[in-house]
Amino acid sequence: MVEQPTNSSANSVYDFTPTPVGEKGYKWAQIINAVLTSEYLERLSGVLRERSSLPELITLQLYEHLARVYQHKVEVIFEQQGIEALDLHQPHLNLVNSAINSQETRPQVEVCLDEAVSKAHLKEALLVFFERPDFREEFAKAIGSNLVVWALEEIETAQGENHLDTLSAADLKVAIGHYIDDSDSPEFDTKLNIFGQIYCQDITQTIIEGLNLPACSLQDLEQVLGLRQRPAAALYANLDLAKIFPIPTAIPIASSIKAQLRPELWQRNGDDLAVFTYQSKGNPANFIEHYITNPGDIALLPWEAAEQIINKFGFNTVKLQLIFAARTMAENEPWKSSFTLKATDIIHLLGWDRNHNTSIAEKRNMVAAAAFALSCLMVKSVWIEGRGKRKLDASIPVGRMWDVLIDSHGQIDLTTKKIDRPEEIYITVSPGGWTKHFLNRAGNKAREALYQFGFLARDILKIDPYHNELALRLAIQLTLDARVRARNRNPYEYKVVHLLEEAIPRRDISLALDDKYKARDLRRRWDKALLLLEELGWEIEYDPETYPEWIRPNSDATKPKGWRKVKVIERILQAKLDIRPPHPIPVLLTKLKDPKPQKTLAPEPVSLDTLTGEMIKQGRQERGWTRKELAGFLGISQDYVGKLERGDRPVTEELETRLRKLLKLKSA
Repeated sequence: MVEQPTNSSANSVYDFTPTPVGEKGYKWAQIINAVLTSEYLERLSGVLRERSSLPELITLQLYEHLARVYQHKVEVIFEQQGIEALDLHQPHLNLVNSAINSQETRPQVEVCLDEAVSKAHLKEALLVFFERPDFREEFAKAIGSNLVVWALEEIETAQGENHLDTLSAADLKVAIGHYIDDSDSPEFDTKLNIFGQIYCQDITQTIIEGLNLPACSLQDLEQVLGLRQRPAAALYANLDLAKIFPIPTAIPIASSIKAQLRPELWQRNGDDLAVFTYQSKGNPANFIEHYITNPGDIALLPWEAAEQIINKFGFNTVKLQLIFAARTMAENEPWKSSFTLKATDIIHLLGWDRNHNTSIAEKRNMVAAAAFALSCLMVKSVWIEGRGKRKLDASIPVGRMWDVLIDSHGQIDLTTKKIDRPEEIYITVSPGGWTKHFLNRAGNKAREALYQFGFLARDILKIDPYHNELALRLAIQLTLDARVRARNRNPYEYKVVHLLEEAIPRRDISLALDDKYKARDLRRRWDKALLLLEELGWEIEYDPETYPEWIRPNSDATKPKGWRKVKVIERILQAKLDIRPPHPIPVLLTKLKDPKPQKTLAPEPVSLDTLTGEMIKQGRQERGWTRKELAGFLGISQDYVGKLERGDRPVTEELETRLRKLLKLKSA
């Protein structure tokens, strides 16, 4: 029997007894696993990213492969779909004439990539790839293992083969560290680059496989290669909305908002489709239906798939739709036009910039997710307006509420083809056919439906649904109601139960009537909502007979005798109150007697220092500018300048400041 040596240190985690030939590799594997901790692999990934030639090598191989694939896809699309399928406005695509013979030429598309720009873009993307956990676990670990083996071989060469057996685990790690942690060692850099070259091809192949190039569209490849340009600054729509601004309130807007806020009202029809039906209270023959479709086509999704989109609806999509609707009002022919919004501007308008618990990139992604959900919402309407001979059929084919293009810019993750931390997201919106085809009593002139509009208080967009859900529901419902009820004798009188039935599921009301705890919770939510609306400038008058002082929010009034005979929640549900939107909405609504824009968009009473349309026109003419030139300075459309000068659009605070500065108009 061979006596076991006793020179191993007590704190060694290795068995350094003599090992037969063939077991040396197993012992070294144990050492490698002990040295390559997660902390070391993270450091090594950073060194590979910052100091090695690996990023340049991968970039070169990746660029050459992607450029060939892109060239091939362009050729295939050109041959199969024609020149119309390509965006020749892109600077890297040129249409040239290629000679077939001495008498005939044929147009060809020439791809001229800016190699330096694309390589720089790919290298930036690789820096993100090097931060991924799977890169550390697979490639950094493989390169690190080779570095440890190199260190062990160097130690054996310098100190002798048996020297390793004399070292404790701690001493061995220190000895190895002299080689693999020496940032100033030329030998380390050399080994790092050698091992990088060995694994370069494998890493490149992994990235290519992750991209799934056969399934990539031309636009996907353009994004990977950094060919897609940011939209020109002049194309961004102005989102500096006034405190009170007009929005269309045609039935498709109201119905789609309800479809988003009331997911429980969606039904599964006989064709296994998800459908939301909005029926006229005055005429049951009038109805609107909403469906769910893929964002890229108009094929209606079956219930199971549609339900996933419906679950994405909510306050974010409703607020974003209100912004889309407000911006649509500025377009002369919305069904022919589109506008581009920046996600960052939307974040500011929604007040999300005040929430520091979520990064700005995550907020941009939230805006994009809401825009995607809106792009899946379809509308079909059968609606008759007018009476007798003036009846007009407003039926339209199934069409989108909004056509939406979401364009993310930032560093792409080459393995997922996603931009997880976008630097900006551009959302291009084309309003659906309802803007043209949904007619109102004014007649069948295109765009008349758009002038079934009301006014929205900008502060509604900033109400936090997580803390004031009912207040936000009520504010939206009251805003839509205000335009419809404008000609009523008392357009602002409501019974509490009727308001709640529009805002929340009826089941919640029934439960509150049967359960005292549910009743208490509903009353608190209701009272809190009223108090917040008052803070935001809404005027609330309680009916003294049905809504006595003692059941009003924050009241300390003494309860009358016998008050227990009727449940408090029952009293509140049957109570009446007047809720007026913030000034000057009631004044503006009283002027809506003609749906045409020049009469509906009446401005507020002009004070001495109010900037009027006539002042804008006069200031522009004095400077010798055309409407187009002034529009260019302001970053708005020429048509919008015309509306400002005619008084068809209110001058926002931000626009007034810029106009006064540009036109040298002083405040009184």
